[in-house]
Amino acid sequence: MQFIIFSIKKEIASQYYYKVDLMKRFFEEILNNPQSFIYIRQLSYITDLFPFQEWLEEHSPVKKQLKNKMSYRSSLFEKALPYGIMEPKNYCCLFQCDNLLQAEQMVFDPLRKSSHAFYIMEATGEYYGWISPKVGQRLLS
Repeated sequence: MQFIIFSIKKEIASQYYYKVDLMKRFFEEILNNPQSFIYIRQLSYITDLFPFQEWLEEHSPVKKQLKNKMSYRSSLFEKALPYGIMEPKNYCCLFQCDNLLQAEQMVFDPLRKSSHAFYIMEATGEYYGWISPKVGQRLLS
């Protein structure tokens, strides 16, 4: 399983929190058209900078595994590496794992402790939704 995690600006997250499917369609369009200037500009407008690598190295329960599995690539969504945090950018990362439980333990739970809002989409589109710091507003469809 591969999850793409986007750090979203708070004002965008509050406006689109209940429009989960609309966000999913937007991110699918970006994945299908990664060179589109319009989508890149829209993505930069709605995303917020977040130091994924440093934050997860600090907060994940499997810090040493994450540190050893970090990998930097020039492509935004290269999918050939084993599980861990991949493709760290200032606004998104690609996380590959074996199952949802592993994703929950390694990444989702630590991200809930952050003050940022995150939109997460599984690469096939089967699982998607928000992870936010608000206790009553956690979604993963």
